[in-house]
Amino acid sequence: MTSYHRKFCQLAGLAVALALSMPAALAATAPRGLTQGDWLVRAGAARIMPIGIRSTIPTIGGDVETPDTYSPTLDLSYFLTDHWALQLTGGVSSTPYRLKDSAVGDFDIGTVRTAALALMAQYHFRPGSTINPYIGAGMVWSRTLKVEPADNIPDFEVDSINSVLLGIGLDYHLGGHWFANANVQYLRVPTYYFDSDGFSAQVDLDTLITGLGLGYRF
Repeated sequence: MTSYHRKFCQLAGLAVALALSMPAALAATAPRGLTQGDWLVRAGAARIMPIGIRSTIPTIGGDVETPDTYSPTLDLSYFLTDHWALQLTGGVSSTPYRLKDSAVGDFDIGTVRTAALALMAQYHFRPGSTINPYIGAGMVWSRTLKVEPADNIPDFEVDSINSVLLGIGLDYHLGGHWFANANVQYLRVPTYYFDSDGFSAQVDLDTLITGLGLGYRF
């Protein structure tokens, strides 16, 4: 065999070896979605929309209303398996309340500052994929931090509550450790009680929360 043929065979053998090793190399460097053992921290923003507000105000009547609010969000998820994850979310929010169409007219009631902690179990449909939708259910523990009555409204108290939380969402793998997230959550809120010497109210409302966020896996 001439030196030319030997070099050709060597190059051919090297090319075959590279071709055989290429799939394994690509698999090792290919982007990977979310799977068992991953931690994912997300930061974003949410729109909080009260829906189906029902209220009872003795003596003067009227309806309690509260506007949509916007809030920053931060959550942490851990993937117990490829499909199942636990998500922990916490935050503080301020919610203004107003009484409308009462016997003495419309007026502000005040603002309630609340701290909330939510734990949700999620099922992810496409673990490891670029687009990974999920559904979830859990609980929210809300505690009243501060009540700020409006002008001419006596001090009042608002009970702390626990609520049922349902959610759907998806994570989109942007590349590397980064993910985009979109989600919708439904919060089933039990009855709120406002109590004071000169004013009391009973309010039932549910809450719809829509959010967008950016996540980092580690």
